[in-house]
Amino acid sequence: MPRFIRACKRQDVDKTPVWFMRQAGRYLPGYRKLRENYSLFELIRNPRLAAKVVEEPVHAFGFDAAIIFADIVLPLTTMGAEVSLKEKVGPVFSKPVRSRADVDRLVSGEPSKQLGFVYQQIGILKQSLPRVPLIGFSGAPFTLAAYLVEGGYSRNFESAKSFMYGNTEAWRKLMKMLTESIIDYVRAQVKAGVDAVQLFDSWVGSLSPADYSEFVEEYVSQILAEIDGVPRIYFGTCTAGLLDRFSKLEADVISVDWRVTISEAWRRLGHDKAIQGNLDPSALLGGKQISLRRSKEILDDADGRPGHIFGLGHGVLPETDPAVVGEVVDFVHHYELR
Repeated sequence: MPRFIRACKRQDVDKTPVWFMRQAGRYLPGYRKLRENYSLFELIRNPRLAAKVVEEPVHAFGFDAAIIFADIVLPLTTMGAEVSLKEKVGPVFSKPVRSRADVDRLVSGEPSKQLGFVYQQIGILKQSLPRVPLIGFSGAPFTLAAYLVEGGYSRNFESAKSFMYGNTEAWRKLMKMLTESIIDYVRAQVKAGVDAVQLFDSWVGSLSPADYSEFVEEYVSQILAEIDGVPRIYFGTCTAGLLDRFSKLEADVISVDWRVTISEAWRRLGHDKAIQGNLDPSALLGGKQISLRRSKEILDDADGRPGHIFGLGHGVLPETDPAVVGEVVDFVHHYELR
């Protein structure tokens, strides 16, 4: 069993497994060359090119897992939402959801039938990287809803929260639709061959524990309960205040960022969860010395306990030196577990 999967199951490993969010992307020369001729959506919708993007960092650095090349908002494209992916901005929605009527105009998407290029990519990667676990993913309901309501990224998600508080019935209908679409999508990915699924709730850290419990938790719980046969990873940023709520989820792995230590996260989550994290991506911009020092601090804090997957608290930044990424992966792999 690959060490990444063993760690997800909190089993002993020979080396701490490591993979990075956005490990395939703008900091790599192969990806940059492809982007000279293809838009992001064009790459995602071309299974062979998308697989090529996924393979580049695995071959270059020896990551212990690969992750499909897609975007968290893909399920929304099957629900009637008009979205574009803008460089250095992210997803932008031309018609934000701001009323019950806007929710009613959305359709119940069927990603399992409409996103065939994703499943084709998975098939290619299972052939080209047969010994490397492949992670599938989707955006989580709150994060997708937040994008829909805000029309794109927001620092504080005021519009999304206002809609959640003031149009609760419509909010719940939207969350239910998103939940059903996400379940359909991740089940299709598992059927296509992914070895683990990560649910990206990137902006859920903007919520209080009470709001998470009242407006979000039941939908995340439903999705996690419907994923069978592979480890389930739940990811968010700025979620230190929500870890007590996360401890009740049926996730096998909780991904934490650099705003909380691994040991503190484990104390609050309980040791029946594996933990993924938690190097600050900005540390990589500081060069080899600071990156390795921070990596050592994380590994020492994890103390060799089964169930630690080394990674970043968020994605690799475009300005990152690939050589530093390679140094960190090599350091983690050669660090002596206690």
